[in-house]
Amino acid sequence: MASSSNSASWLPSEALCIEGGSLLPERAASLRASLSHRFDLTVQNVCIARTMFRLLKVCDSNVLLERITPEMFAHDERLPYWADLWHSSIELARWCLEEAELGGKRVLELGCGLGLAGIAAATAGAEVTFSDYDADALAFAACNVAANLSPEAQSRIRFFQLDWRHLPSISPFDLIIGADVVYERGSFSALSEALWTLLRSDGYAVLTEPDRTIGRDFFAELDRQKFRLSTVQRPVVWDKRMCMINRVEIRR
Repeated sequence: MASSSNSASWLPSEALCIEGGSLLPERAASLRASLSHRFDLTVQNVCIARTMFRLLKVCDSNVLLERITPEMFAHDERLPYWADLWHSSIELARWCLEEAELGGKRVLELGCGLGLAGIAAATAGAEVTFSDYDADALAFAACNVAANLSPEAQSRIRFFQLDWRHLPSISPFDLIIGADVVYERGSFSALSEALWTLLRSDGYAVLTEPDRTIGRDFFAELDRQKFRLSTVQRPVVWDKRMCMINRVEIRR
């Protein structure tokens, strides 16, 4: 969990070695071994834009619900959303690979979860910072970075444990991406502030979500504030189920 101070930190794991942002292979293997002692793991293959990704994840995310104490939920309504692969992530990754022009761009992924969208952005040539509130999510994302990206691409990667309520003082990004990051009304203000603070004045954000009421309410709130929004809706088929996904571009 992120510090309550006005800061953020690199992934707090001795099993992770950052050298120019990349994971040394033996350190990535050590990190995966550490996860295997705590979780039942599986690897899920997903093909997006003719690119195959192999994602390490937990076998059954429902098991993680048992680890959420009433106190933890009462504090921040924390649930293990990060542990599954969602339709919104599929669409965001596809956009990174097929439509966005990301070469040389500084990209921040909010709520990276398993890291699929950020990995796609790095594959497309971006310098990517993976961020999440949950350290376990960052650990899985780090393993997936090591499994799916070349050493050159890994040299453009950073990991940041980030609490939107306590934003760090860091250089703003060209692009912020996020899939399924709107779940609680209590996060509207913090997420809006994060988009305003962590984006360059000429940058933009792209968020994807499955047309939930709470998502529509959040984007309506942004529209009432200081942002300009445009929305594209696309059907996404994943795991034998089709879902309509809103891809929302957000600018100042």
